[in-house]
Amino acid sequence: MKILTLMTVLLMSNAVIAKQKYYKWTDENGSIHYSTEKPENDKTDELEISTKQPVVPQKPQEAQPEGSENPEETEEKSYLEQHREKKQQAKKLAEENRERCLDAKHTVNRYQQQVRMSRIDRETGEKIYLDDAKREQIIQRAQQAVRKYCH
Repeated sequence: MKILTLMTVLLMSNAVIAKQKYYKWTDENGSIHYSTEKPENDKTDELEISTKQPVVPQKPQEAQPEGSENPEETEEKSYLEQHREKKQQAKKLAEENRERCLDAKHTVNRYQQQVRMSRIDRETGEKIYLDDAKREQIIQRAQQAVRKYCH
């Protein structure tokens, strides 16, 4: 309760201070003075002090048509967009190459470790056993893929 009373008194005192009159006057030496009490001489100016916050006007934004951009800015944006696209494409290509590299390494390891390999014929669905020449050919192609995609 005491805090509420204290805050009310403080707020009221600020209002009283804001409503006080201020005076501007010049003495015999030409010095300018400001005070809350009216000086003895009659050559005073009564000042009104505003306690309100000044309002800062917003600058109106100039509406530019889309085609009226600075050509240098357009070139810079275009360059940045192209650079961004190239970066994304390079990232995508690197990911694809990494996948191909892993697949090729897996193929080399699998065909080198197993002596007898078989495949299912797509047309007939039969199991076909690979001879050594065919197996070696698959290993060679997989090793070429490893050299190509694994940097």
